[in-house]
Amino acid sequence: MELVSTIIPAYNAAPYIREALDSALTQTYKEHEIIVVDDGSTDRTPEILAEYGNRLRVVHQPGKGSAAARNAGVSVANGKWVCFLDADDEWLPDKLALQIEGCAGTAISHTDSLCFGDSIAGEVLRSSFEPLYSGQVVRKLLVVNFITMSTVMIRRDVFNEYGGFDETFVTCEDWHFWLRVCAENDLGYVPEALARYRVHQKSKSMLSRRTLIARRRIVDEAFGPGGVGQSLPKLRNHALASAYQVTCHFAAQSGDWTFAINCALHALRHDPTVVRTWKNLVKAALIPLGVKY
Repeated sequence: MELVSTIIPAYNAAPYIREALDSALTQTYKEHEIIVVDDGSTDRTPEILAEYGNRLRVVHQPGKGSAAARNAGVSVANGKWVCFLDADDEWLPDKLALQIEGCAGTAISHTDSLCFGDSIAGEVLRSSFEPLYSGQVVRKLLVVNFITMSTVMIRRDVFNEYGGFDETFVTCEDWHFWLRVCAENDLGYVPEALARYRVHQKSKSMLSRRTLIARRRIVDEAFGPGGVGQSLPKLRNHALASAYQVTCHFAAQSGDWTFAINCALHALRHDPTVVRTWKNLVKAALIPLGVKY
């Protein structure tokens, strides 16, 4: 069996990290090490990690951000494969086993997932509202990041070959990295929901104004000189429309309805044919009238 290294970045993760750790520790695939990078937590996270003893390897570093934390975890990993699990997400028990079985022939792979949390009733299958892809995916990935961090498995040598996550990104560093890897490698896919992605008000995805800056930077770099989308300039407007549409959705969910409307209008300027954007615009406009988004 090939060793899998799971990297869990943790910053003030006390409310949820037990669930993440327990889901990693109860994997049916046993050739597995768990590395938690405590990124300068000031809550009870270090105490909780200590309770797990030698079942975890813990790396402590001052707060450098999630990209640096993941890179630090990979730098001490021993596995042929690296997986990432956010401290507020969870895995289903067969996640590693099914992904190794189904995707060991590809350098990088992902799975379907379930979204749950504060603003979601029950659980929602990711693939039910957004197509997920495999194979040569760079054209799709240039338009929207459909890969969920906590579902990814990648060969450690490939991760290192591409230099890891760009630590100058405060958010969206995963999309930037997936684009570079998937431009030259097929993406594997397991069409089963093997991870649970938690949506809540403290999610990085909810920091809409900050994430828009990162998304715009990624689009500009991808379609700029030497970028993976340089030869596909017609996709740029679709990518910008998607970036604004996704930001509109998260801004509205967090109650920032004026920014949500602004993002929706920008999205429609780049691509007025997307029905979802029109719906989000209307729903965002109704927020100040007391209508829940």
